[in-house]
Amino acid sequence: MSKNYKLDPIETPGYCHVGGLTAESADVASRILTANRTAYHVFTTHFDLMGAYLHNHIAHHIVTLWALGASPDTMIFHKKNNENYQILPRKFVDEPIVAEMATDEGIRKYRGSLDHFLDFTTFFEREIDRLGYQAVLQKYMVGGSEIADDILGRMYHGYVHSFMYMGQGLEFKQEPLLAEGLAQALSHDDMYYNDFLFHTENKARLGQDSALSLAECMDECRKDPVISTCSDVDVHFQVVSGGWKVEKEMIRDYVCGPGFDAMSRVCARYRVDPNDLDRATAELINTSVYMSASAQKPPFQCRYDFFLIHSTNSTIWQTAFTNEPSLTNLQKARLIEYSGRVMLMLYAGMGCPEPRLDWLLSQPPKEPGSDWARVIERVCQHKDDGHMAKLVRVIRHAEEVSRPYDSRPEFRLKQHMFLPAAQAAVDSGTDRPMEGVFHFDFVRGAAWPEAWEKSDFPKRDDQEVAA
Repeated sequence: MSKNYKLDPIETPGYCHVGGLTAESADVASRILTANRTAYHVFTTHFDLMGAYLHNHIAHHIVTLWALGASPDTMIFHKKNNENYQILPRKFVDEPIVAEMATDEGIRKYRGSLDHFLDFTTFFEREIDRLGYQAVLQKYMVGGSEIADDILGRMYHGYVHSFMYMGQGLEFKQEPLLAEGLAQALSHDDMYYNDFLFHTENKARLGQDSALSLAECMDECRKDPVISTCSDVDVHFQVVSGGWKVEKEMIRDYVCGPGFDAMSRVCARYRVDPNDLDRATAELINTSVYMSASAQKPPFQCRYDFFLIHSTNSTIWQTAFTNEPSLTNLQKARLIEYSGRVMLMLYAGMGCPEPRLDWLLSQPPKEPGSDWARVIERVCQHKDDGHMAKLVRVIRHAEEVSRPYDSRPEFRLKQHMFLPAAQAAVDSGTDRPMEGVFHFDFVRGAAWPEAWEKSDFPKRDDQEVAA
């Protein structure tokens, strides 16, 4: 049944996992996922109060901790640590509305509102039971119908969270996550993503400009005078009546505002060959880690950008779609293209930060000689809502999938760089407790000196800077 969570050390360890996963941890993780489904909404804010939908990350966090070998007590602690800012779903399903959702007209009628998340979740659970998840993916995400395309675009709304749900559902073979991911996508209404992605896809089909690698598209974004200046650091410091509120949104008002045409022109040059999916998936993952790991600003100690890591963290689940046998090669290539283009949108939204791998690699780790096992152990204990654990896990996954292509120029993060990138990530974690959904591990707007200065991040000492 699509309502039942059931993790297992043998059947559902995930792609990138430690050894020694236990049945006890699987049981605890499964029970937490079930409790999260029934107790909390997928969003943690109301749009009219904050101008944005912020997301419940408990499911992302728990499946990541499960794969990284966290103990049952650790998973329970993190779940409890993130309960205080959750909001409650509506307690009862509206059965007449669920019945209407069986038609395209019904989906159109109720999409774009968090009020019907529970109804959509129930609808998709029943559709998965009726049709099988493979047919549901085709009908409601990748099959190319008007409704499927609409939902596909919505997967990227709100910084890729719905896509993450779908990918982790496939990776860990948890059908309830697929139902929740589809419901979350239909609750979003950031239609500027759809407008941009469909427009760019049509432009790419014309093939007017030569294809580029994803990293080369990053270079083009930095060189373009419109793209590199279309966003604004002030979007990250919006205070209304003493509280944070989004009145200007970086993708809606900047990247898809004055930057739309130039951005679309560059993104259309990122094209994926359906016969080259494994390499293209690895390239996407490698470049996403390169983008976020290299976005540093001397003389400050290394930090990752909060918005760039959303794209990075999502790419581990591109592997799940590439490995899914029910999708065609064309459908898989399309998903990789969409994910890469959204990555570039977020890169532009952060001001197109200059890559500084030299600065990243020159930073001494807090625990010299620490290996992957120690980095993973530390990140499982880090007190946040899962962003850091997901980041470390995708860096480890990137190392693995990039290995066969290490000599290729489009793979700019090389094998010796992944562990230092993960060490820098976990070293940047602060002990300062989160304030609601806001935490202090990450910079927001990595390209701008003001973003680092206003957040009062520490600088490296004179000896380190001189080195």
